[in-house]
Amino acid sequence: MFQDDTLLIVGGTARNVGKTELICRIIGKISSHHTVVALKVSAIFPDEGIYHGDHTGEQKNQRLFEETRLNTAKDTSRMLRAGAERVFYLRCEDSGILKGFTQFRRQLDANTAIVCESNSLAEYVKPSLLVVVNKKGGKVKPRAEVRLEQADLIVASDGSSGFNEVDHIHYNSTKHWHIT
Repeated sequence: MFQDDTLLIVGGTARNVGKTELICRIIGKISSHHTVVALKVSAIFPDEGIYHGDHTGEQKNQRLFEETRLNTAKDTSRMLRAGAERVFYLRCEDSGILKGFTQFRRQLDANTAIVCESNSLAEYVKPSLLVVVNKKGGKVKPRAEVRLEQADLIVASDGSSGFNEVDHIHYNSTKHWHIT
């Protein structure tokens, strides 16, 4: 496992807990002062293939896609609209995540702030900050339990009060991602 100080990972304890909304708010805050690139990683497990959207027409052997469309309902388009300079989507089996991330990382300047939506990437790369969104009173999927233990910040999402924690998340070229 290697350390990437320019990387902030946002994971979640379940689907639809607010991960993308939190990321969009972080991007909106940070992009006014720094270049931010977003990455969404979907690790395809046999029981979850139907949850990761329709990517009909995309090359089957390609794992990494750059989102350029602002006008879709996909999470990646939302990240572009929030202010990310570039947004990528990595979709692959769990065993291909590190290779896909390495391919993605080679396209960026070494000091670019990266915000990533993923639980799986933290298995392979240690981010500067790991944030986990947990729905109040919600079930925790088994693969997310370890992320709760590793998290630098756990955000309790109730679906209505917003994410005050964004005010405490910062990025700069020397400290990288940090919490105040």
